[in-house]
Amino acid sequence: MSGLLEIVLVDAQGLPNSDLIGKMDPYVTIQYKNQNLRSSVAKEPDGQYNVAFKIFDRDTFSRDDLIGETSISMKDLVELGAKKGKTNVEPRKYSVFESKKNKPVQGRAGDIHVGLTFTPKIC
Repeated sequence: MSGLLEIVLVDAQGLPNSDLIGKMDPYVTIQYKNQNLRSSVAKEPDGQYNVAFKIFDRDTFSRDDLIGETSISMKDLVELGAKKGKTNVEPRKYSVFESKKNKPVQGRAGDIHVGLTFTPKIC
């Protein structure tokens, strides 16, 4: 099913500060199928059928730090949108989990608030 998927990234809260000096500059990457997007950097730190979200801390003089990640299943949203013509999930909280390279998911690393809308393509 092809169509338009709208993602409203509301905010992220409770993220651990990964900077030794100063405050962190978090941003989110969003991956769905073969598309990759990146949000702008938040001014404040609390600010298949899956959409994957990765939250990073932007660093000026070193590599950006991965804070955590989560994914949201799109299966029900897409199926309901195909039946109704459009479906909407109001912004809600999803847990973010720590993730380190080459290691399994660690503990909880805060929350991200996301809203979704799917409108199927009409041929």
